[in-house]
Order: sequence, then C-alpha cells, then structure tokens
Amino acid sequence: MKRIGVFVCHCGINIATTVDVDKVVEEIRHYPGVAYAVNYQYMCSDPGQKMVQEAIEREELDGIIVAACSPTLHELTFRRTSETMGLNPYQVEIANIREQCSWVHEDRDEATAKAIKIIKSLVEKVRLDESLEPISVPVTRRAIVIGAGIAGIQAALDIANSGYEVVLVDKAPSIGGHMAQLSETFPTLDCSQCILTPKMVDVGQHPNIKLYTHSEVEDISGYVGNFKVKVLKKARAIDEERCTGCGDCQAACPVRNEPQISPTPKYVKEIDVKERRKLSRILARYAPSNPGVPGKEMLIQVLQDVNQEYRYLPPFAMKYVSEKLNVSLSSVYHVATFYTAFSLKPRGKHLITVCMGTACHARGAPRVLEEFERQLEIPRGETTTDSQFSLETVNCLGCCALGPVVMIDQDYHQVTTDKVRSLLKRYKES
Repeated sequence: MKRIGVFVCHCGINIATTVDVDKVVEEIRHYPGVAYAVNYQYMCSDPGQKMVQEAIEREELDGIIVAACSPTLHELTFRRTSETMGLNPYQVEIANIREQCSWVHEDRDEATAKAIKIIKSLVEKVRLDESLEPISVPVTRRAIVIGAGIAGIQAALDIANSGYEVVLVDKAPSIGGHMAQLSETFPTLDCSQCILTPKMVDVGQHPNIKLYTHSEVEDISGYVGNFKVKVLKKARAIDEERCTGCGDCQAACPVRNEPQISPTPKYVKEIDVKERRKLSRILARYAPSNPGVPGKEMLIQVLQDVNQEYRYLPPFAMKYVSEKLNVSLSSVYHVATFYTAFSLKPRGKHLITVCMGTACHARGAPRVLEEFERQLEIPRGETTTDSQFSLETVNCLGCCALGPVVMIDQDYHQVTTDKVRSLLKRYKES
C-alpha cells in the first residue's frame, strides 16, 4: 500500500479563518493510507516546500497531497519540489480547499467537514495514480492559419517572421476580410487600407508564407505538432501564374452572368427616353479620351453621380452603365454592394445617418436612434412613406469628440433625444 503524506495549508487567513485546519489534520491522520499529515501557515513558501521535501525522505512517502488553493496556482510548484526528492511528479495532487471550500462557506463546521471530504477523495485518487514519464515526439515546424482577415494576416506574419513556414487559407478570392470595407479605424481614424495594404503585400511576398485563396479546409486530423490538414482548392477560371489582376478578361469574356441579388432586380426592356438622357449626361462627364477604350476605371465616379441623381442605384441604370462602360453587370453590383455610400433601395429626400461608434454609443446614441425611429415611425434601414427621410446607422462619422453625432445629408449635428423633433421639423420645412 502507498504511503501518502497530506500537507494542509493555512494560506494566511484565507483558509484558516473558515476551516479548522487542526481538526482537518487530526481527522486525515487516521484515514487509511495516510502515513503522515501536518499543517503549515504558508505551504508554498520556501520553508513549506522544504517541509515537504524532508517529509518525503524521512517518511518514505510514495505520494503526497497538498490541501491548499487552486491547482492552477501551485500544482507545478509542488510537483517540481517532489521531483527533486525522487518522487514521480504525477504522484502529487492538489486538494482545493480555498476556492472550492473556505471561500464559498461562512459556517466553520460545514467548511471543515467539506475540506475533510475533499482531501479524502484526493487520497483515494492518489492510491490509483500511476507514475508517468514524459515522452518526446517529432514536431513538424510548420503552421496553418485559417482565415486571412487582419488577425489571420498578422498571425501568419508573426509566425513567418520567426522563421517558420506558414500556410494561410481563406475562402474568399482575395485576402483582407471585413477590415478592407471600413473607411476609418478606431480610435485613430486612420484609413483601414493604409494599415491593411502593406500587410497584404507582405503576405503575398513573404518567402515563408504559402497563400491559398478561394480555398477551404475540409478535414483536420492528427495531434499536437503533427496535424494533417486537407485543403480544398476551388477551381480557377484563370491562370494564376500569368494573371496580373488588370480585369481586361471581364470585358473580353463572352459569358454575361446576371448577379444573384435578392430580391431579383427588375430590368426594363427599354429605358425611358428621359432617363436615358439623364444617364447619358452623367456618362458624358467621364467619356474616355480614346472612344475605343472601355471606361471601366470611371465606374465608381459614374455610380456616385447616378446614386446622387436618383438617391439610389436603380436596376435599369446599373444595367445601362454596365453596357456603356463595357463592364460586366456582376462587377457593377460588386462595387455597388461593397461601398456603404451606395444604396440598392430608394432613399428619401433627406438621409439621416446616426453614428453608433464607441464614443457616440457611450454618450447615448442608441437612445437617439430610438427617438428617430419613434418620430419617423420606421426602423433603421427604411424610408418614410412620404419619401422624405431615410434612416441609417454607421460605425463612425469621424468626430468622436462631439458624440452623439448625426449626419443629415452632408451636415453634422450634435444631437440629444430632446433635439430630434425640432431637427426633423427644420428639415421638413426646408
């Protein structure tokens, strides 16, 4: 039978105030299998650890239990202490009588009885503990990072710069994630692309990083240091080695797939003469110097003017722009849905944008938004029935010091709930 030693800690007053440690030691001393039991003020101190070492040698202990605080704090401490005396570290257990006993009880008798039960259960555990020896296994010094947003990009660069190979996988055709869609970043309001673009370039050029875009992880097996990962690389329609990203292939491609938009856009067969003239005037502002060259580089500017003219991007206008600029309709929709300045739904005469950034949120922006919704009788993202107002939210308007801030059309307003009614009245009258 194993000779087990039990060491009960006072932990200053953390344990001893609620638990009668003397009674605990006296009770445990007579428990079957316990060859030695003692208590001490601070068992984790140098004198306390030396007491454990001397007891292991003097009492010829085969296993020990330290009744003290959480194993998270000092399990490793006492295992190392015991190992110096030739005792296998896995014959050492920690009985948590602080967090799980003294700190959750006020009644001294109840806490003492519970401490005794906890220690007895650990005695039974030590009886069955087997000595373990650490093993070493070969480790493949290579990592995989799943997801190439800003966090994945930074993780891949940190590992690669440490001299290890990294496989970076992202299901999207390009890397950058949602950060690429932000206009500013909190709290400095720096342009997101100013931070993100250099890191994207570093990932693409780093000799230790192998990038898989338009790919997904299908299976992970193995164990720590020796994982096997199966990556599905989706079919490509281009030669990646030769592609420069110029986009000329879109204009030359004979296939014209309609974008999958919900609800499905309703395209008219023939655009009204009046609307055609409007769109023609807009396109004329950006006519390329060489008529034979498509004006796709002007797409964003054209869409901005169309959006301003109609207060949204009508399906017929987007199709007209697609044909005249010789840009695929899916590319037009890609731009239109990427930038929050564009809308695919009709907007009111006045666009109300409520900032919900951190500073504005802390100063009452949610209540301001609720008041706008109540006064206009619409939820965010909708337009009033008289087409006077549209209500939207953004994460930052770039003037945190003035929060809560609301932008109506192009004007900024520092707004509280009691100012909403008068502000709306002013714009209705204008």
